[in-house]
Amino acid sequence: MTIATLEIGSIGTNCYVIADEQGQAAIIDCDGNTAPLYRYIAENNLKPTHILLTHGHFDHIGAVDEVKEKYGCQVYAAKEELRVLADPSINFSVSTGTAISITPDVCVTEGDEIAVGNLKFHVLLTPGHTEGSICFMIDNNIFSGDTLFQGSCGRTDFPTGDWQSILQSLKRLRDLPGNYQVYPGHGPSTTLDIERRMNPYM
Repeated sequence: MTIATLEIGSIGTNCYVIADEQGQAAIIDCDGNTAPLYRYIAENNLKPTHILLTHGHFDHIGAVDEVKEKYGCQVYAAKEELRVLADPSINFSVSTGTAISITPDVCVTEGDEIAVGNLKFHVLLTPGHTEGSICFMIDNNIFSGDTLFQGSCGRTDFPTGDWQSILQSLKRLRDLPGNYQVYPGHGPSTTLDIERRMNPYM
């Protein structure tokens, strides 16, 4: 398995490309300048089949329709996030001058498994930043979206955000057995052990 981090989002959002040994790949969150994404995929002869969305804010979904059309991907998101994805006033895309409304091809929720080639992603429902925020777990890696950052966590003052919910979600992550590499929606990667020790919100 390979993991690439591409900081291409309109406000520094991380886009991740995870591929198996045959080149079957999933893209996690998708916004901003797609040229580096397309170049990485071409240079590594990858075959993206899935776009996995951690949540529905504009800076995570802005390029979804373009990338889906280019590669024929299926879009996966939490069923609890449908109104955020669909409503430009809730996902804040209307404030950027381009109203974005996304309808996932597949809705997932807590405990679901997503197979991408030989890879298996597990869905962990972690509301708080938005009502349907999710993390994707694979092996000892967590793609945490805007739930958990290095030394911080996602803000909850946007529509559908809830402070008590994100605290519960962070507690769920903290209490997972073992250590994990954490790949957040913004900023550098970290580990769960580091965040357990250093992150005041955990």
